[in-house]
Amino acid sequence: AVGPRVVDVRAVRANIERLHALKPEDGALIIADKDAPNGVLVQVLDQVRQGGVEQVSLSSGTVK
Repeated sequence: AVGPRVVDVRAVRANIERLHALKPEDGALIIADKDAPNGVLVQVLDQVRQGGVEQVSLSSGTVK
């Protein structure tokens, strides 16, 4: 999800670029579902970094 919206991992970068342009001082928080494959987390992290965000925090939990 980007904000309250669920997005495909391939759309994360475009969404992050748009949000980063509005608030370049903000970082990102990735909340990984405990059942999500590690590969998906790495893909999301890569997309966020490629979108220009350098401050990225990770957390785990269960998506409801």
